[in-house]
This record gives sequence, C-alpha cells and structure tokens, in this order.
Amino acid sequence: MSNKKNHKNISAVIDIQNIDIDVSDLTQQLNDQNKQLLINRILNLSKNFNNSIDVDVKNNQIIFNWKIPKINASAEKYHQNALNFARTGNLLDSIKEWEEATQIDPYDPEYFFNLGIAYFELKKYLESIEALTRCLSICPIYFKAHLILGTSYLKLRKFENSKKHLEKYIIFDKTKASVYLNLGTVNSILKNYQDGFSMFKKVIDLVPDEPKAYLGLAKIELTLGEVEKANYYFKKVIEIDQNGALANYAKRSITSVQKISLEDNDVKENYDNPEDYYSQGYRNYLIGDFPKAVRLYKKYLSLKPQDDYVWCSLGESYMRSGEVKFAVESFRKAAKLSPKKGLYFKELAISFYHLKDYEKVIAAASKAKELGKADSVIYCIWGKSLFEKGNINEATIMLDHALKANKNNLLAKYFLAEALAKNDEIDNAIGYLDEIIKCKIDSPLKNKSERMKKDLYEKSSN
Repeated sequence: MSNKKNHKNISAVIDIQNIDIDVSDLTQQLNDQNKQLLINRILNLSKNFNNSIDVDVKNNQIIFNWKIPKINASAEKYHQNALNFARTGNLLDSIKEWEEATQIDPYDPEYFFNLGIAYFELKKYLESIEALTRCLSICPIYFKAHLILGTSYLKLRKFENSKKHLEKYIIFDKTKASVYLNLGTVNSILKNYQDGFSMFKKVIDLVPDEPKAYLGLAKIELTLGEVEKANYYFKKVIEIDQNGALANYAKRSITSVQKISLEDNDVKENYDNPEDYYSQGYRNYLIGDFPKAVRLYKKYLSLKPQDDYVWCSLGESYMRSGEVKFAVESFRKAAKLSPKKGLYFKELAISFYHLKDYEKVIAAASKAKELGKADSVIYCIWGKSLFEKGNINEATIMLDHALKANKNNLLAKYFLAEALAKNDEIDNAIGYLDEIIKCKIDSPLKNKSERMKKDLYEKSSN
C-alpha cells in the first residue's frame, strides 16, 4: 500500500494457480459489469458488492487495485496523530484518534484496519473484530485484516470463524509460518486431523526447528492412537526446545502414552534419576492415585527444589487429595520461583477460595489478571469473594466479566443472581436464575436456583 498527496492505493496479488475457478476471461476485453462480477467470484464477495476493484494479469498473477480517489484532510490529520500515539505505545489515545478519523471519513479502510490492530494489542478482541470486519467490507483486498481477524476469533475460541479468515489470508500470502501454525491448531480442535497435520507440516517446511509444529503433530498422532509416531514427534520437541516449557510438556506426554493400568501401578519409589520420580508422579496423578503422586513429587523436589513447575504439580496433587493448606504452600513456592507466571497465582486464588480466605483470593486473582491469566473461573471466584466481603457493586462487575469470558458459566450466573438480589434488582436476579433452571446441563445449581427464585418471589410479594 502506498500513500500519495491526493489519493490512497491499496493493492494485493494472488497467484492464478491458487484460484479454483476459471479466470481466463480476465485476459479478455470485459465490460466493467462482467469484470466486477468475475472479481466478486474470485474474492468470494456478494453479488451486490459495488465498490470498484481494478485488476491486471501479469506473469500468472492477478493484481488487484483499489483506490480512494481523494483523501479527507481532516480525517488524515487524526490518522497521523493516532500513528504518533501508537509509536510511543499510547494505544488508548491512538484509538480515540482513529475513532475520530472513521467518523469523519467512514470509507477509508486504513483507519479501520489500524483501529482493529490497536484493539487487538489491548486484547479487546470483539472491538478488533468489529473494526476489521468494517475494513474488509470497504476494501476486500485489505488481506492483512484476515490475519488479525483469524487470530482474534482464535483467542475467542470461535474456531470456524478463525479458520475461514486464516484460509482467506493464505490465498494472498503463503510465507507466514504463524498462520499455518494457527490453522493447524484450529483444524486439530475441529477434529479435521488431516488438514491439521498438513498445516503443521507446512510450518516445518518454512521453519524446520519450530517445536510447536512438532507438538501439534504429536498431539494429532496421539489422538489417532499412533503412539510410536506421537512419541517420535514428542522427542523432536524435546530435542529442539530442550529445557523449555514445551519440552517439559512433551516429557510428560511421552510418559502418559504408556499403557497405564491399576494392575501395573505397583512400582518402586526409589530411583537414581530425579526425572524418574517426576514421570512416575505424573503417571500416578493421571490414574488418580494422588497421595502417591504427592510422595513422588516430593522426592523429586528434595533433589531439584528449584523446579517451579513441579511445585505447581505437587500443589495440584495436594488439591486433589483434599489437602488444600499444603496445596497453598506448594503454589506459593512455585510463584516465588517464577513470579511472572500467572498460572501459579490462579492456582493460589482457587486454593484460597476453597479455604474461604476471600481477602487472599482477591489479591491472588488480581495478580493473575495482571499477568494475563484472567479467565471466567478467576473472575467468578473473584466476584464471589468481593460479594462475601460486602463489595456488591465490584462483585457484580467481576461476575459480569466471568460471563463475558464464558456465557455458559452457571456458577457465575448464580453468584451474579445473589449479588443482584442483594442490590434489590430482583427481576434481573430472577432472569439469571431462569437461565440456570432452563439450561440443558444437569447441575445441582438448578435446585438451588429454584429455591432462590422462590425466596425472591416471596420477598418481593411481602
């Protein structure tokens, strides 16, 4: 894309071999209407799309061009201000400037694209999707928008939408390994294993030492029951990543694919290699023998006390064993060793919640959020803890965040109903209780919701 004094020109190129339809007519003298119809078919646009896109065919490539004939000077000023703010990392002010630019000139896709990028950087994925969708509705060849849209939908776990946009992006650009990696992940989640396998292979073609691609291949093989092939790829991950987080995951996974049964669980608990304590601890965790997992993890940590990940694993085993206070100490040690890992503070928040230590839940949840580990579970117990501390309005805000992160979080709906009822918002509270009662999922919260609803009706009638 290039900027000139009086107009903007946006261009994109597609290799003809990547087009599934007959485009031979493009070399002929078509009238404007027929040419536009063919372009709409190539780009999979609506027949009603009227914006003019010009094309040229050279060297087995289709070159698309789209122009803004005249730049709006006022809008462009806001755009330049936004770019300056963005360069200094001031994304909030840059968003304000781009919003102003789009209000003045709602037909310049560049403003919407940059606005979408800024929202994406702030992890405001819904707002990013809205801006980028608008960008493409104006200029369908602004193909970079498909990449951010695909990634945003992936973050929101909207996998079909993510797949659609990532596939549209690679029609224009087949050089980005990260796009194939995301497509491999999306296809694997959607159980399109053959396509997922193909995408991960393309990543390796582009970046031969990408451990995430080998891990993706391993997971697919494991899902398909190909244990030896899965282990081959897990070993490739360990070879490339060595002592990294992916290597640790691969080591555990190699252990987990061994045939595990209660009958062959009578293993010794004395080993020369500390890693054997870890692998056997994980093995016992998988089959539900949590006390034995605790013993083996503790022996590992007596030899390698600086392994934060295993302290966390020990905490999880204590939690499953019902020894929550010991779990807290394990998670604390993990967090002390790696204070920038939000997972450990999330685990701390959950364990404090089980102890009903709501003040500490709030502190740990806040730290988890600061480190990027805020999800529906964290917001839910954070909101409940604020409720128990008497901070009803703040509790309502957090529980609303929990439902935005996962609209099917029934516990968050129940807690939110409690908070709303406390604020005498009876109708809204009953609305959430009705959602729980009508839900198809079998949950003990249904009976509790029916009782609360009955109590609220009685309260409101008095």
